[in-house]
Amino acid sequence: MNKEFIKKMVKVERYRYEAIKEILPETIRKRVEQLEQDAISVLKDVVVEIMKEDTNKETKKSSTKKVDIEFS
Repeated sequence: MNKEFIKKMVKVERYRYEAIKEILPETIRKRVEQLEQDAISVLKDVVVEIMKEDTNKETKKSSTKKVDIEFS
């Protein structure tokens, strides 16, 4: 698909979501906004944990071991 088309469709969906939020009652809108913030926080934590795991795997792979060779 055309990249510009996809960008515009994503923008349309964002505006649609914001319009729906605007017509919600104030109490529900605040709850939705809090849920959004909580979801973003969870996603950030997940990304940080995945990055930590990746760095740990990379350090384990690059470790060296001592090898004794016997000549007979």
